[in-house]
Amino acid sequence: MLLRFIRKNLVGITFLSFLTVSFLLMSMDVKNRGKLSMLDEVLIDSASLAQRGTTSFYQLGKDVWFGYIYLTGLREENLRLRKEAAELREQVNGMREATLENQRLRELLAFKEDTGYRTITARVIGTDPTSLFKTITVGKGSVSGIRKNMAVVTNDGVVGRVLSLSPNSSKVLLITDRNSNADAVVQRSRDRGIVEGREPDLLQLKYLPRSADVTDGDLIVTSGVGGVFPKGLVIGIVSRIDKKEGGIFQYVEVSPVVNFSKLEEVLVITNSPQEDGV
Repeated sequence: MLLRFIRKNLVGITFLSFLTVSFLLMSMDVKNRGKLSMLDEVLIDSASLAQRGTTSFYQLGKDVWFGYIYLTGLREENLRLRKEAAELREQVNGMREATLENQRLRELLAFKEDTGYRTITARVIGTDPTSLFKTITVGKGSVSGIRKNMAVVTNDGVVGRVLSLSPNSSKVLLITDRNSNADAVVQRSRDRGIVEGREPDLLQLKYLPRSADVTDGDLIVTSGVGGVFPKGLVIGIVSRIDKKEGGIFQYVEVSPVVNFSKLEEVLVITNSPQEDGV
C-alpha cells in the first residue's frame, strides 16, 4: 500500500523533497554568508507556497472531519442513546404496570381469603358506553365455570351481576344500571330497602320508610336476600337524604364505593359461605 501511494504521488513527493533539501542548504548558506541570493528568495517563496498549500489542505481535511464525519458520528451516537433510553423507559413502565397489577391481584386474593368465597378472577376486556345497559365485558366465560346472574365484585365492593356469557367471555350488568337492583340494608341500623341504579353513576336506596334510621355516611351493604349477592357485600355510602312531607318513603341517594371507570380486574363469586352451610 505504501509503495502504491509513493508511485501514485512520486512527482509531488520529489518536488517537496527538493524544496526541503534546498531550504536546508539555503539555511546553512545563510548562516555562512548572512545574505540571501535571488535563488534563495525564489526557493523560500516556493517553500512558503507549498507550506501554505499543505496547511490549507490540512485545515480543509480538519473541517471536513469535524463538519461531517465527526458530527455524523455524534448524530448516530445520539440516536443510539435515545433508542436505548426509550427501551429503558418502556422496561421501567412495564415493571411499574406489573407491580400495580400484582398489588391489585393481592388485594383481590385478600378479599377472597377474608370472605371465604370461591371466586374466579377475570380481567376487564371491554366496556359498552353506547349500549342501553351499563355493562363491562370480562375475559372469562362458561368454560371457566361462570354462570348467568353470578355476583361480580372487587375488594372494594359490588360491581354487578353476570348478564350474559359465551364460552370465553361474560357481559356484566353494573349495579349502577337502571335495570339493576339488589336487596340491601343500612349496616348500622339494619333498616332494609332496594338499591337501584340511577344516572349518572349513582344509586338510590328505595322503599325505605320515613321512620327508618339512616344518616349521611351510612354504609349500605347487601342483605343476602334474592339469591344473587351474598350477604354483607359493600354497595355504597349514603350521600343524600330527603324526607318528603307526606310521603311514605324517604329519598336516599347512595354513592357506589367502586370506581367503575378504573376497573381492570374483578372477582366472579361462584358460591358463598351460606351455600356451603357455613
